[in-house]
Amino acid sequence: PVTGRFGFNRETTPMKLRHVTLAVAALAVVMPSAASAQKMTLKFLTAWDKRVQGTPKIAYRFGDMVKAATDGRITAKFSGPEVIKSRQQFQPTSTGVFDMNLSVAPYYVGTTGVHMAAFALHADTEDWRKKGYWDYFDKEMGRFNQKMIAHVMGATGPDAFHVLLKRPLDKGEFPLKGRKIRANGFYKPVIVPLGGSMVNLNGGEIYSALQKGVVEGAAWPVQGAIDFKWHEQAKYMMRPRFGVSPYTVTMNLSKFNKLSKADQALMLKLGREIEQTAPASFNAATLKEIELLKAAGVKETHLSPEVYKKMNAGFVQGVWNFAINFNKKSKPRVQKLYEMARDNGDAPASLK
Repeated sequence: PVTGRFGFNRETTPMKLRHVTLAVAALAVVMPSAASAQKMTLKFLTAWDKRVQGTPKIAYRFGDMVKAATDGRITAKFSGPEVIKSRQQFQPTSTGVFDMNLSVAPYYVGTTGVHMAAFALHADTEDWRKKGYWDYFDKEMGRFNQKMIAHVMGATGPDAFHVLLKRPLDKGEFPLKGRKIRANGFYKPVIVPLGGSMVNLNGGEIYSALQKGVVEGAAWPVQGAIDFKWHEQAKYMMRPRFGVSPYTVTMNLSKFNKLSKADQALMLKLGREIEQTAPASFNAATLKEIELLKAAGVKETHLSPEVYKKMNAGFVQGVWNFAINFNKKSKPRVQKLYEMARDNGDAPASLK
């Protein structure tokens, strides 16, 4: 028999190759592809360290879920604001320096205001999915080479935030008159109408600022004060609480597109699971935090019913206006989202 160029027997090659082809095809059915079986460590950037509950309850938990679901094939390595400051993490995620990011919209509102509007919506991401809001947020992330993995609510209702104060609220229409309060643009519809002014600080800077008198209070999610020990400097907490607290979990879009279809589906599945289960956990932790604050001697100080009603009426409008107007480039897209929400009955009829 004549031997071919690659050492095959020409007389038997067609039949042998047919058997080989069938064998390879059979193996392909039962064995994962190289891409789907690829081991990887995701570089996961978080806007806060573990003292902010969003980090363990969302980021660390997501990493654990992915590791368990892949039998350790996919793991996560976490970095926080000690590596890149909270408000500077969006761009490194977009460019792929990091694979994933846990953050909140106020930290990247300078890039896009679309996700800021989530703070003006109701705390129900399943309803967001039905009405197209979730896909709208995802599409916006795609403009910046990021993929939405989850939009996680840090509360089950509009009661995720409060203001810690060094002294009780004043009486009258402007109970924060003359006080400097740690806050960002999200809190403006609360702080400014009550007479206060805002100082933007990272979480790690607040204790020192309270201690030195740089600020007289701090607006923040209810969870966090104990771990940051702010209660040592601020012995009052403003009531009622207010606002919803949506966290964003994103993946670099180029990284996501390189995943196998199975791994892509897994990331989105686990992201949705966290959306569905985390709010109740956050709510329980919030109630526990309040108990601990009271045990540490922090007292409630209340807005009058009239002042609260006025503040609350303007709060959602204020968040929408901030989301629309802060960033000129994203303004038309936020306006479109507002109109969608308004038509669904999920936004005020007017923002004036």
